[in-house]
Amino acid sequence: MLALILAAALTGGSCANTSILSAGVQSATANGGLTHYTIAITVQNQSDIRQPGNLLQSLDVFQNRQRVDKIGLQPLGPKQSQKVTYSFDRAADAGVGTTHLTFTLDFNGGSGNNVDCHAGNQTFKITV
Repeated sequence: MLALILAAALTGGSCANTSILSAGVQSATANGGLTHYTIAITVQNQSDIRQPGNLLQSLDVFQNRQRVDKIGLQPLGPKQSQKVTYSFDRAADAGVGTTHLTFTLDFNGGSGNNVDCHAGNQTFKITV
């Protein structure tokens, strides 16, 4: 019995491990004085634990440190991923690398091992 408790303590137990795998420009389209950007973000549950079906999780979007959007995410099964997009317009003459985007996982008050154990990439930053 002691060996079982010790093994569980050393491995940290099983938990959902939601992680932002990637984020990048999917498209950039010029329209007059504006450029319309679409950013693709991929989130994955990297564990073998299913998230609860009633979990209300989302991806918070920050532009230059100000929250500008919240994108709903579905509860993820083991190894399941979801791709979502965020779109915005920027002046066509804006310099490259002048828009800083941060994507952050938000479990909206949900907690527990079947929600997330915070072992993956909870935040992902890109510059456009």
